[in-house]
Amino acid sequence: MKTHRSGSLWLKPIIAGILACLVLAWTPKPVEDDPLVRMPGTQPGQVTGLDSDKQCLSCHGGSTFEMENWKGSLMAQASRDPIFWAGLTVAAQDAIWTLGTPNAADICVKCHFPMGWLDGRSDPVNASLMQGEDFNGVSCKICHYMYDPFYQATYDGTREGSDWSGYWDESGTAPQAAADATRNADALAAAQIDYFNGNPFFSNNAPASATYTENGGGHIFLITDNLATGKADAKRGPFSDAPAKHEWLYSRYHKSKYMCSTCHDISNPALANLAYIGTNASHGVILPSESQPAYSYAHVERTFSEFMLSGFGAQGGMEGTGPYSPDLFETSHAGNKIATCQDCHFRDLSGTKAANQGQVRPSGSTAHPLSGVPEHRMIGGNLWVPYVLASIEPTSPNYDAANEALLKQGPAALTLDFSQGELLDPNLLLETVTYSGQMLQDSISMTNANYDLNDSEFTLRLQNHTGHKLISGYPEGRRMFLNVKAYANDQLIYEINPYDSGIGTLKGLENSQSSPELSEWEEYEDELVYEVHQGSSILNVDETFHMALATHRYKDNRILPRGFRIAEAAMRLCEPVWDGHSDTNFHDSENFYTQAEYEGGYDEIEIELPEGTERIEAALYYQTTSREFIEFLRDEINGTNGTLPNTVGAGGDLPYLAQTDPFFSGMKAWGDTIWQLWDHNKDVPGAAPVLMTNTLVQLDVSDLDGDGIPAYWEQLYFGGSTNAVASMDSDGDGPDNLSEYTAYTIPTDSNSVFVFTAEFTPTGSFTAVEAEFESLRSRDYALEETTNLVQSASWNNISGYVRGIDDEMDLLRTNAAGTGMYRVKVKLPNN
Repeated sequence: MKTHRSGSLWLKPIIAGILACLVLAWTPKPVEDDPLVRMPGTQPGQVTGLDSDKQCLSCHGGSTFEMENWKGSLMAQASRDPIFWAGLTVAAQDAIWTLGTPNAADICVKCHFPMGWLDGRSDPVNASLMQGEDFNGVSCKICHYMYDPFYQATYDGTREGSDWSGYWDESGTAPQAAADATRNADALAAAQIDYFNGNPFFSNNAPASATYTENGGGHIFLITDNLATGKADAKRGPFSDAPAKHEWLYSRYHKSKYMCSTCHDISNPALANLAYIGTNASHGVILPSESQPAYSYAHVERTFSEFMLSGFGAQGGMEGTGPYSPDLFETSHAGNKIATCQDCHFRDLSGTKAANQGQVRPSGSTAHPLSGVPEHRMIGGNLWVPYVLASIEPTSPNYDAANEALLKQGPAALTLDFSQGELLDPNLLLETVTYSGQMLQDSISMTNANYDLNDSEFTLRLQNHTGHKLISGYPEGRRMFLNVKAYANDQLIYEINPYDSGIGTLKGLENSQSSPELSEWEEYEDELVYEVHQGSSILNVDETFHMALATHRYKDNRILPRGFRIAEAAMRLCEPVWDGHSDTNFHDSENFYTQAEYEGGYDEIEIELPEGTERIEAALYYQTTSREFIEFLRDEINGTNGTLPNTVGAGGDLPYLAQTDPFFSGMKAWGDTIWQLWDHNKDVPGAAPVLMTNTLVQLDVSDLDGDGIPAYWEQLYFGGSTNAVASMDSDGDGPDNLSEYTAYTIPTDSNSVFVFTAEFTPTGSFTAVEAEFESLRSRDYALEETTNLVQSASWNNISGYVRGIDDEMDLLRTNAAGTGMYRVKVKLPNN
């Protein structure tokens, strides 16, 4: 690991002071009293009486209605994701060592077990108290009881616009009347929210802190009562005319892009509030996590900010491209513009209804004439987790007994309990795999592929069709990489970013335990591996997988969405970063991306390939996670090959406690479990690279005149595909045109000839012969010897054919005896 040169250096003295002054073993601290993890919004214990998810599905589920598909989503499986469980274990262990308690992992539990968190079962943060529908992850009752903390601005049209017809798809007077009632209920709900110090969080129908502008980072605002009418169970949703059997409020928030910020701009509040580690409510302070938007501190994930900075996030949105162009992709906005996250991830379905008593949408609605029923698959790019979860059910088409044995060890070993909550539906999970693969393919395309024979430069464009960076999401080994293969005479001569499927990782990676070495004709190009590498000034390293200890990003070269406003990106901590340097404006010469790439949402790629390349295969791949991240989880939990310094931390303990501390009794098995699960399933899409898009550039290698010279070469130098005469020496330098093609010299330039120098070194009774020459990867070379130069003399191949290296190379004869003559023979691969 390199020493970090820049970043959040303000954390160093605080952390150093903690480590120096605390020497006792760690002592639990109630999460509700811990200022480090306090976030605004509804708090544990404030929510009661929510309908069960099973009750919701009794009307909206089954094979007839779309909401059944929620069970196959990663939202529904948030609490069953094995990568989450291993990551939670590491985060809690890191928090104990750094801060003295595991409470920093509270945000992990809050987002993956929101119902259990709200019901007060998240303390301790090892999730050992979770039960029943807590294991349903992000479910019906979480989303449909949420309300807008910026309700007044949305209601007034100052937050997301007042184009009630074109943007909000409202027609007639009914939607506005329904919005009036919802605004009043929101105001009453907001009155229940306080700061950590006990003061009201809201003032004048808005957050009291003017700098709190978005409720990202897991800041959940939830209501269970319709306080305007005194009626219980007032669920919320995007239709004012829904004939629901239960109390119902029309919610513009559920149509708003801002609803998605709740879970998709994640930051670490423990680092934001670190200066207040000894604070309690009586001190009267307002914590940074309560007064600042989550996007402004301790980056973990920024999908929503990426969207907001794109042209899609601008008011009114914009037209999509590729599979999302207006003629192919329908939305509820005028002109089929894409303006919200829901447009792609909760797509409108036409010709269906939400429940038996509902109307067919959109044709049956006059209040919302363009809005279909939102698709509840909530598809992203994760294929591996739903595939593995499906495989543990004996009725699944992909049933795997080994996976079942690993994941169903029981709550005593893993805390994870598959008997709780909704049972797994393997068919829906496998549908998620299929839909996710399609979404990955729709998200990006390769265009403008071209190979210039004059300078051997291959160019192409990777066009992002989404409203966020590609790839998006958490820095848990997710990566997208471009693989390029160059061929000559149908023989692979060069490869960029080769993947070893047997090992399960890219070759040539630095800081990897298992990445195989590259061969002479392979190269690893980090610029063409799109990913986030976090850094930590706490650990004084540029790159780390310790998400709970990450203070900045060292690498973030992911492809930007169209219209990305770089001037605003730094305040959201989502500007591109390369080798520790952040892009901040269009004019910085060190920027990773150009102004045109920011505006167009693409990466323009230029690659110099070996001379003599005749075919190019380029393919873009995606991985849900990497071998390196899984190895990290295994080793950190098991306390082997660890990356933390072996010093006593804030809790008075050495860093690795998972195998010995009772707190981790139901988590310590995750180290071996996650490794064995990945190793057994490393060929499953997501662990194995998933093809997103590809292209082929093939030169015309036909030989219409049968002279041994391909058409492309004759066209390049002689203006036609049959114009060269193979036996003619067109430039008068000695070799004929066929020989010039074979050596890949220029047949119209007498200065372009293949030559070698020979050095003879006596060694006793023998002579060492060394031939040196400039070689090409597209050609094979051999040192040959003869004892005379008469026409019938035979030449002996004494070195065997060796592939060129696009550089000077030498061929050696170590034990030449007597008189001999030598030459270097050139041929095409496979000839």
